[in-house]
Amino acid sequence: MTATENPLASFLSSRPDVQDLVDKNILKNPGVAPALQKQRDELEKRKVEDSLRHKIDHRPSPETLLKQNILTNMGVAPALQNPAGEHGKKELHDNLEKKMAVRPTKEDLVDQGILQEQ
Repeated sequence: MTATENPLASFLSSRPDVQDLVDKNILKNPGVAPALQKQRDELEKRKVEDSLRHKIDHRPSPETLLKQNILTNMGVAPALQNPAGEHGKKELHDNLEKKMAVRPTKEDLVDQGILQEQ
């Protein structure tokens, strides 16, 4: 009998506390009746459903997303959208090159007192 009591006693002594099991969502709160727990769970589920339904009903239109640059042009096939984006990159590159060509030199910035001479 002691051979089976010792492992059982060791398992029972290392058994986790009830509150630990409740905190890990393994057990429901033992202080609340099961019928109330079920109703609370159903209420939480309905709240999540209502929240998701509200978010879906009030999501922005594709036109709004296009204006905010979240969506790309939906009138162009996805395979053709990348070259259109490349045109915009080329335009940006050219614009940056023009701005860099007219930026002031280090000597100009020192003369204006923006940089200190080292």
